[in-house]
Amino acid sequence: MKSDNSSKVNRNRSVLKILWKNHEYILYYAGILLKQRVAGSYLGFLWLILQPLMFMLIYTFVVTMIFQNRMEHFNIYVLIGLNAWTLFQRSVMMAATAIVRNKVIFEQVYFHKSVYPSLYLASYVYEFLISTSLVFVMMFFNGIPFTWHIIEIIPVLLATVLFTYGCSLIIAHIGVYLFDLANILEFVLRFMFYLSPIMWNFANLNFRGAWVVKLNPMYVLIGSFRSCLLYGKSPVYGYLLIIAIVSCVLIQVGYSLISRYENEYARII
Repeated sequence: MKSDNSSKVNRNRSVLKILWKNHEYILYYAGILLKQRVAGSYLGFLWLILQPLMFMLIYTFVVTMIFQNRMEHFNIYVLIGLNAWTLFQRSVMMAATAIVRNKVIFEQVYFHKSVYPSLYLASYVYEFLISTSLVFVMMFFNGIPFTWHIIEIIPVLLATVLFTYGCSLIIAHIGVYLFDLANILEFVLRFMFYLSPIMWNFANLNFRGAWVVKLNPMYVLIGSFRSCLLYGKSPVYGYLLIIAIVSCVLIQVGYSLISRYENEYARII
């Protein structure tokens, strides 16, 4: 009965109030999730830097040596794209089972179910910040100047988090009813990976249907991170504003779905 009453009270609150009310729990548990990902590894948190570094080396070798792409500072170009993509991709994949895997917790204590995908998103934001420190180190050794535009990654990161959270809430709700969602997402996100400018430079797209690629929000977000860090330019804030508005709509839709059906989750899981 107490859980039901708490559910009715929280259902009338906005998503911001829910997140703020539980922000200490979210940030604390996100740190635990981050530690769990490196638990049992001899390298520990160093692995959070080595992993993106190794992927960067692999993609750089394939594109520059096999496909003969001679883009300047291609290694940093790839690393920035990988960091942004990893934040989005892993958060969304974990969201597919975020509510299901926390059934034991919400049967004992009430949290609005939108909190659970927030935990994984926050943990991957931590990881993003750690791996971005590697970008700064590589910029230093490659002689790339540090400009004031670096601070503009803050609004870019905010737009990325909003978009990721909006997708995560909707996916978390669907994941309760569709147990194979994670498998489906794996293929969808792999396709989306190749439509994002991670290994390739899509600046001069000239093939038929190129406009479809540019509708991919990750195309804009990854390009914005590179503008601030690699090229010393401001991102196109008009595009970021559009993504932020769309993201807020997605967040509201996902939050409304979870608020409406969260009392059914325990019965369905």
